[in-house]
Amino acid sequence: MVQTQQPLIVLADGSTRTVGSQATKNNIMAAKLLSNVLITTLGPRGMDKMLINTIGDIKITNDGYTILKETEPDHPAAKMLVDLSKMQEEEFGDGTTTVVVLVGELLKQAEKLIDQGLPISTIVKGFEKAKQKTIEVLDDIAIDANKEELINIARTSMSGKGSFTNLDSMAENLVTILLNVAENGNIDKDMIKIRKIHGEGTADTEITESVSVDKNVLESEMPKDVKDAKICLLQYPIDARELQNSAKIILSNPGEYQEYLDKEAKMLEEEVQKLVDCGVNVLFNNKKISDLGQHYLTKAGILAAKRVKQGDLERLSKATGANIVNNIRELTPEDIGEAGHVYEKWVFENREYIFVEECKNKGTLNIMVHGSTKHITDQLEQAINDAIGAVSQAIKNNKAIPGGGASDIAAAKVLRKYANTFKDKRQLVIKAYADALEQLPLALAKNAGMDIIDVSTELIAAQEKSTNMGVNVIKREVRDRKEDHILESQISKKEMIDSCTEIAVEILRIDDVVASRPETPVGGDMPGTPNPYM
Repeated sequence: MVQTQQPLIVLADGSTRTVGSQATKNNIMAAKLLSNVLITTLGPRGMDKMLINTIGDIKITNDGYTILKETEPDHPAAKMLVDLSKMQEEEFGDGTTTVVVLVGELLKQAEKLIDQGLPISTIVKGFEKAKQKTIEVLDDIAIDANKEELINIARTSMSGKGSFTNLDSMAENLVTILLNVAENGNIDKDMIKIRKIHGEGTADTEITESVSVDKNVLESEMPKDVKDAKICLLQYPIDARELQNSAKIILSNPGEYQEYLDKEAKMLEEEVQKLVDCGVNVLFNNKKISDLGQHYLTKAGILAAKRVKQGDLERLSKATGANIVNNIRELTPEDIGEAGHVYEKWVFENREYIFVEECKNKGTLNIMVHGSTKHITDQLEQAINDAIGAVSQAIKNNKAIPGGGASDIAAAKVLRKYANTFKDKRQLVIKAYADALEQLPLALAKNAGMDIIDVSTELIAAQEKSTNMGVNVIKREVRDRKEDHILESQISKKEMIDSCTEIAVEILRIDDVVASRPETPVGGDMPGTPNPYM
């Protein structure tokens, strides 16, 4: 009797599996598609993308992470690039597009090598060697970043996000204040608040060392300009107490009702007196304040704002040294913060803000972005965020590198010579890595309308004289980018090279993709739905 072996079923019913070269090609294809979408946005001459969501809202941007986040790609390899771009956004601010494009170019080169018969393991080893040599080149060509170089880094970072007539002054003001608020070379980004004001021109954008609160002073009779402020931060309603657990108060005559009201008023008066006893002359509360509470605060000469956002309250706490108090009756003088100047100011038309300046602790940065339209203010906000990230990183190690693709060409030139030191197939891989790096400045040139063949030959020749030679997309020619004041943060570029190589290698190592069966929607199956993992 012949026994037949039952098949071992490992995958769940409806799951799909892609293995071997097909899985690798699918992953590479997904990365290439994202790279091709974003590559046209690179540089000051890059194009924008119009994103329309399911409810018809429109967003126009050239920021890589914003584009990827809004389009929500489903493919797992594509999601890896979204995560990479997110990390770049959170850690370094700028370069969210470049990281995706570079991964795509590395995988394009890897695909060519695979078609030539090179094993994945050889490509991975070659990429690792090329990455290490590239980082060495970035160390060799780096220059010290003093204040002038930091301003150039900020200007370079912002130049790709719209056209702003006051770009130079904005970059200078931003760097000056960032250097003032930096502590031991570190900048607390949680202490930076950007507010967008739709109105006036971009030249009216203000960058100050202060905290702004998106509220107005409660009463017209309250002080609106306080020097030597003693600040209290509350999470406590200055109002009549609400009855708990469906409790009721039974009153037998009008006199008892008046007595009850008098007790409530007395309680509020005592709470405000607690503020006075602690020396408070400015109050920020993220809970409600009743009309009667406002009356007593006005009578005490206290500048007050209610329902202040939690984020503003936390920034005020760090800046002024005040503790956020949950029970006013437990308030002590040690909980009070300090600031040299607190005042209310009309920012534009009917918008009022309370500004807190000369804070006890440094590190606060307030940016009021002005623009005639929402699109312009969004672009300017992104530009400033990118500049803050780039400058913050450059402050850490005080190193900069020439921009405009100069560092990429310099590294590619060294990699080609380095490749010749290998006698095996890694030589081909390192040269392919150099080809991928060269695509970044060529993409800048193409987006500026330049002939990429002429640019390529001219760049290679110019780099023999100076590693500062790169693409000037404004004048559409190859120029010394250091002399043009176009610089990048060295540490950001090094991290970009490292993380892009790691992601490219990780994608290449995947040879098996198993996709579980998607959940059945309410109402039955949805035939014809494409599998994003195939």
